[in-house]
Parts: sequence; C-alpha cells; structure tokens
Amino acid sequence: MIPQHMVEEVLTDVDVVDDGNGPVVALAHGAGGGVRENFGSLIDSRRERFRFVGPYYPGTASTPNSEGPLDISTLADQVVAAGIRAGGESFPVVGLSLGAAVAVTAAARHPEHVSALVLTVGLAHPEAQSAAFTQIWRTLAAHEEWETLAALMIYSVGTESSLATISAADYAATVEAVRSAYPAGGSWQAELASRTDVTALFEDIDVPVLVVVGGQDRIILPNTARSFSAISGARVIEYPDAGHIFTPAQSTRWADDVFDFIDQL
Repeated sequence: MIPQHMVEEVLTDVDVVDDGNGPVVALAHGAGGGVRENFGSLIDSRRERFRFVGPYYPGTASTPNSEGPLDISTLADQVVAAGIRAGGESFPVVGLSLGAAVAVTAAARHPEHVSALVLTVGLAHPEAQSAAFTQIWRTLAAHEEWETLAALMIYSVGTESSLATISAADYAATVEAVRSAYPAGGSWQAELASRTDVTALFEDIDVPVLVVVGGQDRIILPNTARSFSAISGARVIEYPDAGHIFTPAQSTRWADDVFDFIDQL
C-alpha cells in the first residue's frame, strides 16, 4: 500500500498526464511510447466520463532519464500513485505492451487500489521475437542509426495490409516522425522489456481482466499476449488484422471494448 503522504515522493520529478473528469482510470504505457501517444484514442473518446492519469517513464516527455536499468516495481508504484493523487481509491489500470506487465505488477503489489486490468498487446514474458527486436532496437540507438531504427519501428508495428499500401512519401514522412519523436529513455525501457517476466504474478491477481491481442503483431507475438489469459477469469478479445499499433478504426473499436468492460465492473 502507498500511504497518502508518500504519493508525492513516489511521483517526484515524474511527468504525469491528468486529463478528464470522473472516476479514475490509470494508464501504463509501452516501451518507447508514452501516455498520450499510446492512449490518445481512449482519452479523447471518454474524457467527459473518466479521469485518465498515467506517468511517463524515465526519459519520456519531461520525466528525467535514468542513469541505469529500470525497475518494473517502481514504474508500477508510480502508476498507482498517480491514480491515488487524482482521488482514486480503487481503479482500473490499462496497460499496453510493456505497460501490461507494469499493470499486472501494480495489481500484485497494490491489490487494494487496482480494481481491474486491461492488458493490450501485452508482454507477459520474454521470447525470441521480442528479445531480437529489443536487441536490434538498442544497438541501433546506441550507434545513433536513427533512420534505420525508424524503419525498424515502421516494419515492426505495421501489418501486411499497411506495409503493402504505404506510399514512398508517407513512408519517408513516417520515418522522420518516428526519428524526431524517439524518447531519450527508449533504450532503457527496451532493456527492461527484454528481461520482464510477470507470469509468476498471475496467481496473485484477483480482479476482472480483459486481454486484447493483435493477430498480426510483429513486436509481441500473439501467443505471448494470450499468455495473460492464464489469469483466473480473464476475458480475451482478438483483433485478427491488428498489429502492435492500431489503426484509427481499430483504436475506436478498442476504446469501445475497453469501456464496455469497465462499465460492467
């Protein structure tokens, strides 16, 4: 449990999104992503009904970068502290990619504050595909091969349909957008993803769980995302044509599915 007087200490120097009105929904973003970057569709679609809060990890937005490896428990504590500071006593946590593992860690460490979990294209444990992806990612970043890193990201988050139809001009613009938006802390976040395994925590989770799987995910294998279904009572939704980053249409469906789930709590 995080005592109220320690909430500000946990969030010292952490950039926290706090947007909307209503019951608190806490957000845990992915490696190399961000709160608004990963959850913009959720926030924009329901800010009149819910208060969305979530911390940026070290080296993202204005949160200072880390000088060493990240600790998933610290990130989980920050997610919960953000919800408490916003007035939440017990609230859902929505996690995406690495953030799904952060969300599970939050529920295991702070069961009195986490009322439900939404785990989207989530990393439950290391496997060859995510390990290879994070190794290439970190090596390219270390050598400042930004254009190649941007190209890797585009390939990895794309699907057969999106990669087959993107124009040369749109591809070049996307490479530049990825390169310019790359967070300073991306490599440390990727390093954390490469060694994250939360499967031992599954038996400690006793809240409603929604698992969302992208059928064409090239970063987190669909079977890895499905691993969260081992949590007792977990409900699984699959988007067969979705990659690791959803299209606008898929994001709209995702928001509807997330809030249908939350409204039933």
